[in-house]
Amino acid sequence: MIRIRTKMAPRWIQQIISAQSQLTVLSPYITKNHTLTLLANKKATFYTRFDLRDFLSGASKLSAFKQLLKKGCKVFVVPKLHAKVIMDEDEFVTLGSQNLTQGGRWNKELSVCFDGSARDKTCESVRNLVREWTTDPDLVQVDWDWFHQMAEDVERGKEAYEQFNESLRTIEVDAKRANAERLNAQELRLEGERRSRKTAALAELQETVKSAHPSGINHLGTVTPTKASPCLRFEPGVDLLSWKKRNKILPPLDKGSRCLCVLNQKHVGWARLAGRQITKIAQSMKIRGILPAPFKTVQIELSVKPEDLRAMSSDTTMVVKLSAPNGVKLLSVALSYSIKKTEVLGTHLPRVKAKGKKLKPIAQLRTDLQAWIDSDHDAFENLLSKHITSTTPLKQRLAGVNADEYFGGLYSKVSVTMMFTARSNQPILVATLIGDD
Repeated sequence: MIRIRTKMAPRWIQQIISAQSQLTVLSPYITKNHTLTLLANKKATFYTRFDLRDFLSGASKLSAFKQLLKKGCKVFVVPKLHAKVIMDEDEFVTLGSQNLTQGGRWNKELSVCFDGSARDKTCESVRNLVREWTTDPDLVQVDWDWFHQMAEDVERGKEAYEQFNESLRTIEVDAKRANAERLNAQELRLEGERRSRKTAALAELQETVKSAHPSGINHLGTVTPTKASPCLRFEPGVDLLSWKKRNKILPPLDKGSRCLCVLNQKHVGWARLAGRQITKIAQSMKIRGILPAPFKTVQIELSVKPEDLRAMSSDTTMVVKLSAPNGVKLLSVALSYSIKKTEVLGTHLPRVKAKGKKLKPIAQLRTDLQAWIDSDHDAFENLLSKHITSTTPLKQRLAGVNADEYFGGLYSKVSVTMMFTARSNQPILVATLIGDD
């Protein structure tokens, strides 16, 4: 069996305790820890570095070598060793990035253990490679004389090493400060570019609304309190489903049709048209079934909610939240939207912890969906553009902000008309606060 681990110590302990043959350890750095104690008690053979700089820096500890020598373990020095291996002669081999040190518990490590059905061929291949190093006749064994000499060298080198570290710390502080200033300047530049893009997108939105084909019909409404909630109410006889274009009466919209609403040429939401009043303005809209196979079941939520926009870069004007049929979040997409143009700014994955070496169906769907969007922005943008301004009837009333919150407060006067985009002739409900600057 092949076992991949980010924390190998528990597996090491299990294998070391059950080992019946000679244990061999390759680790450039060694410090005291529970695994080392088990290996010392088993009289494992160690191949490592024995370098003054390693002891001065703390990468290795003389106390660990003292423990091994006291237990009668053989310790050999392998110049330029970087491999990390623990193995016996017939049951298992582990190799990876983790040193036999206490610090290895906290680092981001990746190691693999071969045992069980995978051990015969794979383990023997590893052992053969290791033997090429361990059978080198020029290898030198660490003994007590060398150990004591190294201890003296470490004592003599401490002051020089501390002076070196002090000088290095000064350089590091200056380097970190300079790098922080560089990153800050870079972020300020990028933020300036993002704000410029957002300003350009809002200007394009305003221009698109101004240049759209007017309906020629205007209705004046008042934000009025009711028992349920405030609504934008129009005079008797007004029908928000009936409009004309270029003096031609259009077929009435279906009752409950949703419609993109733009207030004062900059605030976007969705209204549900029914009768002569507007009660809610949705800041999000759910649609489904618009993506190609194999993503047909993915649910899409378009959002202009402030909290969703804040979670993205500052040039974002709309967020697309994609979910699996069971509601599990797949990913979010930041958009720059101006009616005329829909532009993907970036895809963002939720914070999820991957488990296991094989992706689960949801994780695989998330990966595939992100790959498709990132590889074909145009296709995704075109699909969204058609549905952001769609007038598909809504079966239920909208959930959203009340009319007074969206339209500037109770008793606000609002002029409403319908305009049609030049490219697709999609209707847009355009609202303007009367007396608003």
